[in-house]
Amino acid sequence: MNQKQFACYECDTLITITSINEGEVASCPRCHHHIVDKKYDSINRTLAISGTGLLLFIPATFFPLMSMQLLSVESSASLMSGISALWQTELYLVATLIFLFCVLAPLVKLSAAFFVTLGYKHKRHQHPFYKQLMLFYHHVDSWEMLEVFLIGILVSIIKLKDMADLSFNLGLLCFSAFMLCVLSLKVTLDKQMIWDDLDYEH
Repeated sequence: MNQKQFACYECDTLITITSINEGEVASCPRCHHHIVDKKYDSINRTLAISGTGLLLFIPATFFPLMSMQLLSVESSASLMSGISALWQTELYLVATLIFLFCVLAPLVKLSAAFFVTLGYKHKRHQHPFYKQLMLFYHHVDSWEMLEVFLIGILVSIIKLKDMADLSFNLGLLCFSAFMLCVLSLKVTLDKQMIWDDLDYEH
């Protein structure tokens, strides 16, 4: 760790931290707010999670999430077919927002996290482009809204369960795992550690 002095976000107390190991947390001595949380094996864990999320992207978006049978009519829908149906019914704004925040933003975020950790692991973070990549990841970090879409699916299931026969498909499992991968990036990626190294070397 290169930075020596930190200000507590809660009470503004200045504390000096000389070193901290992986998995340890430095807290404010006055209010006990966490100042520095050095995540354990951040690079390898984030690389594995982002790679898994990228592999799940195709089945999560194109495989049917669930099937519905009403009388003699059976239909199934995937995330992309739902967006297409919204577009065809002229709900252009809704279709565009779902595509941006539930498809494009998670894909971009996973790709950025994958290349950030891959570049760091292979010692490419001295390259000037790497800092731009970190800034880009910082901007897209909070753009995805997969959990909102999953809540929408759950609401649909509750409303339709008494009207039709519902069955869940592989796509729903892949989508749930895909969402967990995206959300896990906030827990595993230690951005503070990477920024500390970048500031020290530049």
